[in-house]
Amino acid sequence: MSKDAIAEILAKSGPMLSSELAKILEATYKLAAPAARKRVERGCDDMRKLGHLVFPHRARFVYLRSDYGSPRFFSKLMDALQETNSTYYQALQALKMRSNIMMRSHFLIACGAPVAQLKHISAHTLLERLISAGLVKEVTLPGGDVCIVRCDQEMSLKDGFTLPRLKARNICERVALLAVKDWARNLGLVSYEAVKTREDDDLEKMPQVGTFQWDMAGPSYLFPMRSYTEATGVKGGFFVCDIALNGKVTAKELSAFVKKCATLRSLKKVNRCLQLFVAEEFSMEAFALLKSEGIIPATTENLFGLEVARVLKNLCSVLENTARLLDSPETLDKIFNVLSRIEGAASTLRGSLFEFAVALIAKTSFPGGDPEVNRKVKDSLGREAEIDVLIARRNRDVVFIECKGVNPMGNVDDAEVVKWLDERIPVIREVAKRHSEWQDLTQRFEIWSSGRLTRRGVADDLGEKPSNSKVRDRCQGLRSGFRASLG
Repeated sequence: MSKDAIAEILAKSGPMLSSELAKILEATYKLAAPAARKRVERGCDDMRKLGHLVFPHRARFVYLRSDYGSPRFFSKLMDALQETNSTYYQALQALKMRSNIMMRSHFLIACGAPVAQLKHISAHTLLERLISAGLVKEVTLPGGDVCIVRCDQEMSLKDGFTLPRLKARNICERVALLAVKDWARNLGLVSYEAVKTREDDDLEKMPQVGTFQWDMAGPSYLFPMRSYTEATGVKGGFFVCDIALNGKVTAKELSAFVKKCATLRSLKKVNRCLQLFVAEEFSMEAFALLKSEGIIPATTENLFGLEVARVLKNLCSVLENTARLLDSPETLDKIFNVLSRIEGAASTLRGSLFEFAVALIAKTSFPGGDPEVNRKVKDSLGREAEIDVLIARRNRDVVFIECKGVNPMGNVDDAEVVKWLDERIPVIREVAKRHSEWQDLTQRFEIWSSGRLTRRGVADDLGEKPSNSKVRDRCQGLRSGFRASLG
Protein backbone atom coordinates (compact mmCIF):
# COMPACT_ATOMS: atom_id res chain seq x y z
CA MET A 1 0.00 0.00 0.00
CA SER A 2 1.53 3.30 -1.12
CA LYS A 3 1.87 6.33 1.10
CA ASP A 4 -0.51 8.32 -1.13
CA ALA A 5 -3.23 5.65 -1.31
CA ILE A 6 -5.73 7.71 0.70
CA ALA A 7 -5.13 10.77 -1.47
CA GLU A 8 -5.62 8.67 -4.61
CA ILE A 9 -8.92 7.25 -3.32
CA LEU A 10 -10.26 10.68 -2.33
CA ALA A 11 -9.14 12.20 -5.63
CA LYS A 12 -10.94 9.48 -7.57
CA SER A 13 -14.09 8.95 -5.48
CA GLY A 14 -14.40 12.35 -3.88
CA PRO A 15 -15.10 13.34 -0.24
CA MET A 16 -16.69 10.65 1.95
CA LEU A 17 -17.21 9.47 5.51
CA SER A 18 -14.14 8.11 7.27
CA SER A 19 -15.97 4.81 7.83
CA GLU A 20 -16.51 4.45 4.07
CA LEU A 21 -12.87 5.25 3.37
CA ALA A 22 -11.80 2.57 5.84
CA LYS A 23 -13.97 -0.03 4.09
CA ILE A 24 -12.40 0.85 0.72
CA LEU A 25 -8.95 0.37 2.24
CA GLU A 26 -10.02 -2.99 3.65
CA ALA A 27 -11.37 -4.19 0.31
CA THR A 28 -8.61 -2.78 -1.89
CA TYR A 29 -5.53 -3.50 0.20
CA LYS A 30 -6.79 -6.42 2.31
CA LEU A 31 -6.24 -4.56 5.56
CA ALA A 32 -7.82 -5.63 8.82
CA ALA A 33 -10.56 -3.30 10.05
CA PRO A 34 -8.51 -1.85 12.95
CA ALA A 35 -5.55 -1.22 10.66
CA ALA A 36 -7.74 0.47 8.05
CA ARG A 37 -9.29 2.74 10.67
CA LYS A 38 -5.82 3.64 11.95
CA ARG A 39 -4.65 4.57 8.45
CA VAL A 40 -7.70 6.79 7.98
CA GLU A 41 -7.07 8.41 11.34
CA ARG A 42 -3.50 9.29 10.30
CA GLY A 43 -4.75 10.47 6.89
CA CYS A 44 -2.39 12.15 4.43
CA ASP A 45 -0.93 15.61 3.92
CA ASP A 46 -3.83 16.96 1.84
CA MET A 47 -6.66 15.22 3.71
CA ARG A 48 -8.92 17.33 5.92
CA LYS A 49 -11.70 16.43 8.34
CA LEU A 50 -14.85 18.53 8.51
CA GLY A 51 -15.04 20.06 11.96
CA HIS A 52 -18.00 20.43 14.32
CA LEU A 53 -20.15 17.82 12.52
CA VAL A 54 -19.78 14.31 13.92
CA PHE A 55 -21.60 11.40 12.27
CA PRO A 56 -22.87 8.16 13.85
CA HIS A 57 -20.19 5.87 15.30
CA ARG A 58 -17.87 8.89 15.52
CA ALA A 59 -17.34 8.93 11.77
CA ARG A 60 -15.97 12.12 10.21
CA PHE A 61 -16.41 13.62 6.77
CA VAL A 62 -13.01 13.61 5.06
CA TYR A 63 -11.90 15.36 1.88
CA LEU A 64 -8.90 16.72 0.03
CA ARG A 65 -8.12 20.36 0.62
CA SER A 66 -8.58 21.10 -3.08
CA ASP A 67 -12.14 19.73 -2.99
CA TYR A 68 -13.38 22.03 -0.23
CA GLY A 69 -16.40 24.10 -1.26
CA SER A 70 -16.64 22.52 -4.72
CA PRO A 71 -19.90 21.17 -6.17
CA ARG A 72 -18.59 17.64 -5.60
CA PHE A 73 -17.81 18.47 -1.98
CA PHE A 74 -21.37 19.61 -1.25
CA SER A 75 -22.94 16.81 -3.27
CA LYS A 76 -21.04 14.15 -1.33
CA LEU A 77 -21.63 15.91 1.98
CA MET A 78 -25.38 16.14 1.39
CA ASP A 79 -25.47 12.43 0.50
CA ALA A 80 -23.65 11.55 3.73
CA LEU A 81 -25.92 13.79 5.81
CA GLN A 82 -29.03 12.35 4.15
CA GLU A 83 -27.98 8.76 4.83
CA THR A 84 -27.76 9.54 8.54
CA ASN A 85 -31.01 11.57 8.56
CA SER A 86 -29.05 14.51 9.91
CA THR A 87 -30.64 17.74 11.12
CA TYR A 88 -27.89 19.57 9.24
CA TYR A 89 -29.03 17.97 5.99
CA GLN A 90 -32.54 19.27 6.50
CA ALA A 91 -31.29 22.75 7.36
CA LEU A 92 -29.04 22.91 4.29
CA GLN A 93 -31.92 21.70 2.10
CA ALA A 94 -34.11 24.49 3.49
CA LEU A 95 -31.34 26.93 2.55
CA LYS A 96 -31.07 25.36 -0.91
CA MET A 97 -34.81 25.91 -1.39
CA ARG A 98 -34.05 29.66 -1.11
CA SER A 99 -31.11 29.64 -3.59
CA ASN A 100 -28.63 29.12 -0.73
CA ILE A 101 -29.12 32.64 0.63
CA MET A 102 -31.72 33.98 3.06
CA MET A 103 -32.13 36.37 5.95
CA ARG A 104 -30.73 35.06 9.23
CA SER A 105 -34.05 35.42 11.07
CA HIS A 106 -35.80 33.53 8.27
CA PHE A 107 -33.20 30.74 8.36
CA LEU A 108 -33.84 30.19 12.08
CA ILE A 109 -37.50 29.59 11.17
CA ALA A 110 -36.89 27.41 8.13
CA CYS A 111 -34.03 25.21 9.38
CA GLY A 112 -36.42 22.81 11.14
CA ALA A 113 -34.80 23.05 14.57
CA PRO A 114 -36.69 24.24 17.68
CA VAL A 115 -36.01 27.39 19.66
CA ALA A 116 -35.25 25.16 22.63
CA GLN A 117 -36.31 21.59 23.31
CA LEU A 118 -34.91 18.74 25.39
CA LYS A 119 -32.80 16.25 23.38
CA HIS A 120 -32.97 18.46 20.28
CA ILE A 121 -30.34 20.78 18.87
CA SER A 122 -31.63 24.36 18.92
CA ALA A 123 -31.84 26.52 15.81
CA HIS A 124 -29.18 28.93 17.08
CA THR A 125 -26.79 26.11 17.99
CA LEU A 126 -27.35 24.44 14.62
CA LEU A 127 -26.49 27.68 12.84
CA GLU A 128 -23.40 28.22 14.99
CA ARG A 129 -22.11 24.74 14.15
CA LEU A 130 -22.72 25.20 10.43
CA ILE A 131 -20.79 28.46 10.59
CA SER A 132 -17.98 26.89 12.64
CA ALA A 133 -17.77 24.03 10.14
CA GLY A 134 -17.32 26.57 7.35
CA LEU A 135 -20.43 25.40 5.49
CA VAL A 136 -22.35 28.67 5.75
CA LYS A 137 -21.39 32.26 6.51
CA GLU A 138 -23.10 35.24 8.05
CA VAL A 139 -22.88 38.29 5.81
CA THR A 140 -23.94 41.76 6.91
CA LEU A 141 -25.77 43.57 4.14
CA PRO A 142 -25.78 47.34 3.51
CA GLY A 143 -28.20 48.70 6.06
CA GLY A 144 -27.29 46.24 8.81
CA ASP A 145 -29.42 43.21 7.94
CA VAL A 146 -27.68 39.85 8.26
CA CYS A 147 -28.11 37.02 5.79
CA ILE A 148 -26.97 33.39 5.74
CA VAL A 149 -25.20 32.20 2.59
CA ARG A 150 -23.67 28.83 1.76
CA CYS A 151 -19.90 29.22 1.66
CA ASP A 152 -19.56 28.37 -2.03
CA GLN A 153 -22.10 31.06 -2.91
CA GLU A 154 -20.44 33.95 -1.08
CA MET A 155 -18.84 35.35 -4.23
CA SER A 156 -22.28 35.63 -5.82
CA LEU A 157 -23.01 38.48 -3.40
CA LYS A 158 -20.59 40.60 -5.41
CA ASP A 159 -22.11 39.88 -8.80
CA GLY A 160 -24.66 42.70 -8.56
CA PHE A 161 -27.63 40.38 -8.98
CA THR A 162 -27.88 38.23 -5.86
CA LEU A 163 -28.77 40.96 -3.36
CA PRO A 164 -31.49 42.56 -5.53
CA ARG A 165 -32.85 39.05 -6.12
CA LEU A 166 -32.89 38.34 -2.37
CA LYS A 167 -34.68 41.60 -1.62
CA ALA A 168 -37.18 41.02 -4.40
CA ARG A 169 -37.94 37.52 -3.09
CA ASN A 170 -38.43 38.90 0.42
CA ILE A 171 -40.89 41.48 -0.91
CA CYS A 172 -42.81 38.76 -2.78
CA GLU A 173 -43.01 36.60 0.32
CA ARG A 174 -44.04 39.56 2.45
CA VAL A 175 -46.90 40.34 0.10
CA ALA A 176 -48.00 36.70 -0.02
CA LEU A 177 -47.76 36.25 3.77
CA LEU A 178 -49.93 39.29 4.42
CA ALA A 179 -52.39 37.93 1.88
CA VAL A 180 -52.47 34.50 3.55
CA LYS A 181 -52.96 36.24 6.88
CA ASP A 182 -56.02 38.09 5.56
CA TRP A 183 -57.27 34.94 3.83
CA ALA A 184 -57.05 32.94 7.09
CA ARG A 185 -58.73 35.71 9.08
CA ASN A 186 -61.53 36.22 6.60
CA LEU A 187 -62.26 32.48 6.52
CA GLY A 188 -62.28 32.34 10.30
CA LEU A 189 -59.39 29.88 10.45
CA VAL A 190 -57.67 31.96 13.14
CA SER A 191 -58.55 34.44 15.85
CA TYR A 192 -58.71 37.70 13.92
CA GLU A 193 -56.46 39.89 16.06
CA ALA A 194 -54.12 37.15 17.33
CA VAL A 195 -52.56 35.88 14.09
CA LYS A 196 -48.98 37.09 13.49
CA THR A 197 -46.47 36.90 10.65
CA ARG A 198 -42.71 37.33 10.56
CA GLU A 199 -43.35 40.64 8.77
CA ASP A 200 -45.34 42.32 11.55
CA ASP A 201 -43.62 45.55 12.57
CA ASP A 202 -44.59 45.27 16.24
CA LEU A 203 -43.03 41.83 16.77
CA GLU A 204 -40.06 41.50 19.12
CA LYS A 205 -39.69 37.86 18.12
CA MET A 206 -40.97 35.60 15.37
CA PRO A 207 -44.39 33.86 15.62
CA GLN A 208 -44.04 30.74 17.74
CA VAL A 209 -46.19 27.68 18.42
CA GLY A 210 -44.81 25.02 20.72
CA THR A 211 -41.02 25.04 20.52
CA PHE A 212 -40.86 26.21 16.90
CA GLN A 213 -40.99 29.51 15.07
CA TRP A 214 -43.11 29.97 11.93
CA ASP A 215 -43.52 32.48 9.14
CA MET A 216 -47.14 32.85 10.26
CA ALA A 217 -49.02 31.47 13.26
CA GLY A 218 -52.25 32.06 15.13
CA PRO A 219 -54.69 30.35 17.47
CA SER A 220 -57.67 28.56 15.94
CA TYR A 221 -60.96 27.69 17.62
CA LEU A 222 -62.55 25.83 14.73
CA PHE A 223 -64.32 22.67 15.95
CA PRO A 224 -61.72 20.19 14.55
CA MET A 225 -58.92 22.18 16.17
CA ARG A 226 -60.23 22.63 19.69
CA SER A 227 -60.49 20.30 22.63
CA TYR A 228 -62.06 20.37 26.08
CA THR A 229 -60.62 19.85 29.53
CA GLU A 230 -62.34 19.92 32.91
CA ALA A 231 -59.83 22.42 34.23
CA THR A 232 -59.86 25.02 31.45
CA GLY A 233 -62.88 24.16 29.30
CA VAL A 234 -62.31 24.96 25.62
CA LYS A 235 -58.68 24.74 24.49
CA GLY A 236 -57.87 26.12 21.07
CA GLY A 237 -55.54 24.72 18.46
CA PHE A 238 -53.27 26.52 16.01
CA PHE A 239 -52.86 27.42 12.36
CA VAL A 240 -49.24 27.70 11.16
CA CYS A 241 -47.66 28.46 7.81
CA ASP A 242 -44.20 28.65 6.22
CA ILE A 243 -43.45 30.06 2.78
CA ALA A 244 -40.82 29.90 0.02
CA LEU A 245 -41.46 31.64 -3.29
CA ASN A 246 -38.45 30.58 -5.33
CA GLY A 247 -39.68 28.27 -8.08
CA LYS A 248 -40.54 24.58 -7.81
CA VAL A 249 -40.09 22.99 -4.38
CA THR A 250 -38.79 19.40 -4.13
CA ALA A 251 -39.49 16.75 -1.53
CA LYS A 252 -35.90 16.86 -0.23
CA GLU A 253 -36.10 20.61 0.27
CA LEU A 254 -39.21 20.14 2.39
CA SER A 255 -37.54 17.72 4.82
CA ALA A 256 -36.91 20.40 7.47
CA PHE A 257 -40.50 21.65 7.36
CA VAL A 258 -41.96 18.14 7.50
CA LYS A 259 -39.77 17.23 10.49
CA LYS A 260 -40.78 20.46 12.23
CA CYS A 261 -44.46 19.66 11.75
CA ALA A 262 -44.04 16.05 12.97
CA THR A 263 -42.11 17.12 16.05
CA LEU A 264 -44.71 19.76 16.89
CA ARG A 265 -47.46 17.14 16.78
CA SER A 266 -45.55 14.98 19.23
CA LEU A 267 -45.60 17.68 21.91
CA LYS A 268 -48.24 16.66 24.44
CA LYS A 269 -48.92 20.18 25.68
CA VAL A 270 -49.62 21.60 22.20
CA ASN A 271 -53.15 21.11 20.93
CA ARG A 272 -54.14 20.19 17.35
CA CYS A 273 -52.42 22.17 14.63
CA LEU A 274 -53.32 22.84 10.99
CA GLN A 275 -50.13 23.20 8.95
CA LEU A 276 -49.68 24.91 5.58
CA PHE A 277 -46.75 25.41 3.23
CA VAL A 278 -46.97 28.05 0.47
CA ALA A 279 -44.85 27.83 -2.69
CA GLU A 280 -45.05 28.82 -6.32
CA GLU A 281 -45.06 25.17 -7.39
CA PHE A 282 -44.49 21.69 -5.94
CA SER A 283 -42.89 18.69 -7.58
CA MET A 284 -45.13 15.61 -7.66
CA GLU A 285 -43.04 13.99 -4.92
CA ALA A 286 -43.19 17.11 -2.74
CA PHE A 287 -46.95 17.42 -3.15
CA ALA A 288 -47.42 13.74 -2.29
CA LEU A 289 -45.12 14.05 0.75
CA LEU A 290 -47.06 16.94 2.24
CA LYS A 291 -50.39 15.24 1.61
CA SER A 292 -49.18 12.02 3.21
CA GLU A 293 -48.09 13.98 6.29
CA GLY A 294 -51.45 15.74 6.58
CA ILE A 295 -49.98 19.11 5.61
CA ILE A 296 -51.70 21.49 3.18
CA PRO A 297 -49.58 22.11 0.03
CA ALA A 298 -50.74 25.54 -1.15
CA THR A 299 -49.60 27.34 -4.28
CA THR A 300 -50.14 31.01 -4.93
CA GLU A 301 -52.46 30.01 -7.76
CA ASN A 302 -54.59 27.88 -5.42
CA LEU A 303 -54.86 30.70 -2.92
CA PHE A 304 -55.22 33.80 -5.06
CA GLY A 305 -56.07 32.70 -8.58
CA LEU A 306 -54.04 32.37 -11.77
CA GLU A 307 -53.73 36.07 -12.58
CA VAL A 308 -52.43 37.10 -9.17
CA ALA A 309 -50.10 34.07 -9.07
CA ARG A 310 -48.54 35.10 -12.37
CA VAL A 311 -47.97 38.63 -11.12
CA LEU A 312 -46.31 37.37 -7.95
CA LYS A 313 -44.13 34.98 -9.95
CA ASN A 314 -42.92 37.80 -12.19
CA LEU A 315 -42.55 40.31 -9.38
CA CYS A 316 -38.94 39.41 -8.57
CA SER A 317 -37.75 40.08 -12.11
CA VAL A 318 -39.78 43.30 -12.19
CA LEU A 319 -38.10 44.56 -9.02
CA GLU A 320 -34.65 43.57 -10.27
CA ASN A 321 -35.13 45.46 -13.52
CA THR A 322 -36.71 48.73 -12.44
CA ALA A 323 -35.49 50.60 -15.48
CA ARG A 324 -37.37 48.29 -17.82
CA LEU A 325 -40.40 48.58 -15.59
CA LEU A 326 -40.41 52.38 -15.75
CA ASP A 327 -40.13 52.29 -19.52
CA SER A 328 -43.51 50.55 -19.41
CA PRO A 329 -45.87 52.37 -17.00
CA GLU A 330 -48.67 50.06 -18.11
CA THR A 331 -46.86 47.15 -16.45
CA LEU A 332 -46.70 49.06 -13.17
CA ASP A 333 -50.39 49.88 -13.31
CA LYS A 334 -51.28 46.28 -14.12
CA ILE A 335 -49.36 44.94 -11.14
CA PHE A 336 -50.97 47.42 -8.77
CA ASN A 337 -54.46 46.73 -10.13
CA VAL A 338 -54.20 42.95 -9.93
CA LEU A 339 -52.57 42.85 -6.51
CA SER A 340 -55.13 45.31 -5.15
CA ARG A 341 -57.46 42.30 -5.06
CA ILE A 342 -55.47 40.97 -2.13
CA GLU A 343 -56.70 42.96 0.84
CA GLY A 344 -53.86 44.35 2.91
CA ALA A 345 -51.07 43.14 0.64
CA ALA A 346 -51.19 45.61 -2.26
CA SER A 347 -50.04 48.51 -0.10
CA THR A 348 -46.84 46.65 0.78
CA LEU A 349 -46.01 45.95 -2.83
CA ARG A 350 -47.05 49.44 -3.91
CA GLY A 351 -44.72 51.05 -1.38
CA SER A 352 -41.71 48.94 -2.38
CA LEU A 353 -42.20 49.48 -6.11
CA PHE A 354 -42.87 53.17 -5.59
CA GLU A 355 -39.47 53.61 -3.91
CA PHE A 356 -37.72 52.05 -6.92
CA ALA A 357 -39.77 54.23 -9.25
CA VAL A 358 -38.96 57.41 -7.32
CA ALA A 359 -35.25 56.55 -7.35
CA LEU A 360 -35.16 56.41 -11.14
CA ILE A 361 -37.31 59.50 -11.59
CA ALA A 362 -35.12 61.40 -9.11
CA LYS A 363 -32.04 60.46 -11.11
CA THR A 364 -33.35 62.58 -13.98
CA SER A 365 -34.77 65.29 -11.69
CA PHE A 366 -31.45 65.71 -9.85
CA PRO A 367 -28.74 65.05 -12.49
CA GLY A 368 -25.26 64.42 -11.25
CA GLY A 369 -26.10 62.00 -8.45
CA ASP A 370 -26.72 58.27 -8.13
CA PRO A 371 -29.87 57.43 -6.11
CA GLU A 372 -29.59 55.08 -3.15
CA VAL A 373 -32.65 53.26 -1.79
CA ASN A 374 -33.43 52.37 1.85
CA ARG A 375 -30.34 53.84 3.51
CA LYS A 376 -30.43 53.29 7.29
CA VAL A 377 -28.70 55.86 9.50
CA LYS A 378 -28.11 56.31 13.23
CA ASP A 379 -27.23 59.56 15.01
CA SER A 380 -24.93 60.11 17.99
CA LEU A 381 -27.82 59.50 20.40
CA GLY A 382 -28.53 56.08 18.93
CA ARG A 383 -31.73 57.18 17.19
CA GLU A 384 -32.34 55.41 13.88
CA ALA A 385 -34.05 56.50 10.68
CA GLU A 386 -34.44 55.08 7.20
CA ILE A 387 -34.00 57.27 4.12
CA ASP A 388 -36.24 55.92 1.36
CA VAL A 389 -34.30 57.59 -1.47
CA LEU A 390 -31.05 59.50 -1.11
CA ILE A 391 -29.17 61.50 -3.75
CA ALA A 392 -25.92 63.29 -2.95
CA ARG A 393 -24.62 65.66 -5.64
CA ARG A 394 -21.00 66.70 -5.16
CA ASN A 395 -20.51 70.40 -4.38
CA ARG A 396 -24.26 71.01 -4.73
CA ASP A 397 -26.78 69.42 -2.39
CA VAL A 398 -27.98 66.23 -0.74
CA VAL A 399 -31.62 65.25 -1.28
CA PHE A 400 -33.56 63.09 1.20
CA ILE A 401 -36.86 61.78 -0.21
CA GLU A 402 -39.62 60.18 1.85
CA CYS A 403 -41.82 57.88 -0.29
CA LYS A 404 -45.49 57.19 0.36
CA GLY A 405 -46.76 54.60 -2.12
CA VAL A 406 -50.43 54.80 -1.19
CA ASN A 407 -53.49 53.96 -3.27
CA PRO A 408 -53.59 56.42 -6.19
CA MET A 409 -57.07 57.56 -5.13
CA GLY A 410 -56.14 57.76 -1.44
CA ASN A 411 -54.42 60.25 0.85
CA VAL A 412 -51.19 60.09 2.80
CA ASP A 413 -52.04 59.81 6.48
CA ASP A 414 -51.48 63.16 8.21
CA ALA A 415 -49.83 61.34 11.12
CA GLU A 416 -47.22 59.93 8.74
CA VAL A 417 -46.27 63.43 7.61
CA VAL A 418 -45.96 64.58 11.22
CA LYS A 419 -43.87 61.53 12.10
CA TRP A 420 -41.55 62.24 9.19
CA LEU A 421 -41.15 65.89 10.22
CA ASP A 422 -40.82 65.39 13.99
CA GLU A 423 -38.96 62.09 14.22
CA ARG A 424 -37.05 61.18 11.06
CA ILE A 425 -35.85 64.54 9.77
CA PRO A 426 -34.19 65.56 13.08
CA VAL A 427 -32.24 62.29 13.07
CA ILE A 428 -31.20 62.71 9.42
CA ARG A 429 -30.16 66.34 10.03
CA GLU A 430 -28.01 65.27 12.98
CA VAL A 431 -26.37 62.54 10.90
CA ALA A 432 -25.78 64.92 7.99
CA LYS A 433 -23.97 67.42 10.25
CA ARG A 434 -21.31 64.82 11.02
CA HIS A 435 -21.17 63.10 7.63
CA SER A 436 -17.91 63.75 5.80
CA GLU A 437 -19.63 64.14 2.40
CA TRP A 438 -22.94 65.74 3.42
CA GLN A 439 -21.98 68.27 6.10
CA ASP A 440 -21.06 71.04 3.67
CA LEU A 441 -23.91 70.44 1.20
CA THR A 442 -27.30 72.11 1.07
CA GLN A 443 -29.92 69.74 2.51
CA ARG A 444 -33.22 69.15 0.71
CA PHE A 445 -36.05 67.17 2.31
CA GLU A 446 -38.91 66.06 0.09
CA ILE A 447 -41.95 63.80 0.37
CA TRP A 448 -43.24 62.02 -2.73
CA SER A 449 -46.56 60.23 -2.94
CA SER A 450 -48.42 58.13 -5.50
CA GLY A 451 -51.65 59.44 -3.97
CA ARG A 452 -52.66 62.79 -2.51
CA LEU A 453 -51.55 64.97 0.38
CA THR A 454 -54.40 66.39 2.44
CA ARG A 455 -54.57 70.15 2.94
CA ARG A 456 -53.41 69.61 6.52
CA GLY A 457 -50.57 67.35 5.40
CA VAL A 458 -49.38 69.92 2.87
CA ALA A 459 -49.57 72.66 5.49
CA ASP A 460 -47.60 70.58 7.99
CA ASP A 461 -45.02 69.73 5.40
CA LEU A 462 -44.47 73.30 4.23
CA GLY A 463 -44.68 74.70 7.75
CA GLU A 464 -47.37 77.18 6.73
CA LYS A 465 -50.91 77.44 5.42
CA PRO A 466 -51.69 75.21 2.43
CA SER A 467 -50.46 76.57 -0.89
CA ASN A 468 -51.25 74.37 -3.85
CA SER A 469 -48.80 76.29 -6.01
CA LYS A 470 -45.96 74.95 -3.88
CA VAL A 471 -46.88 71.32 -4.44
CA ARG A 472 -45.92 70.18 -7.91
CA ASP A 473 -46.59 67.01 -9.81
CA ARG A 474 -43.25 65.16 -10.01
CA CYS A 475 -44.16 61.49 -10.61
CA GLN A 476 -43.77 61.26 -14.36
CA GLY A 477 -45.78 58.42 -15.87
CA LEU A 478 -47.27 57.40 -12.50
CA ARG A 479 -50.74 58.06 -11.18
CA SER A 480 -51.27 61.59 -9.78
CA GLY A 481 -48.10 61.67 -7.68
CA PHE A 482 -47.17 64.77 -5.71
CA ARG A 483 -43.99 66.12 -4.22
CA ALA A 484 -43.80 68.57 -1.37
CA SER A 485 -40.51 70.09 -0.24
CA LEU A 486 -39.25 71.79 2.88
CA GLY A 487 -38.21 75.33 2.17
